[in-house]
Amino acid sequence: MKKITNSKRMELVLARLQSYWETEDPRRVGGLTESQLLLLLSLSEHPGCRVQDTAERLDLTAPTISIGVRRLEKMGLVQRDADPDDRRAVCLLLSPQGRKIASKARSLRAAKLETMLSRLAVDEQESFLEMLERVIPEAD
Repeated sequence: MKKITNSKRMELVLARLQSYWETEDPRRVGGLTESQLLLLLSLSEHPGCRVQDTAERLDLTAPTISIGVRRLEKMGLVQRDADPDDRRAVCLLLSPQGRKIASKARSLRAAKLETMLSRLAVDEQESFLEMLERVIPEAD
């Protein structure tokens, strides 16, 4: 029998992780797509931000963010307010319903991660996380 390489083993583990993460996917709360929830979570972490700031943070174009904001606005999850410092600009805020969905998504994600980590002893969790931090490159 042929022994699999560590890189292939890592590929298989990552595929299992993706499959696990997508089961009862915490990103798809409230019937939102993954990209809609990503935008909603970004706006919840940066209330009052502008479209351009959000686009830069998510590495997307301003028109793409505007389209996403418009859709979330139609769902009653996002509101646009005039920027007090620049009347031409708009600040983006979550509605109460948008904040509720963002909070639920964060809670579901945290619970799923806690479930994963709970299979390890506390010292194993520390070692595991330290190793992950070493092998995963920092984002630029």
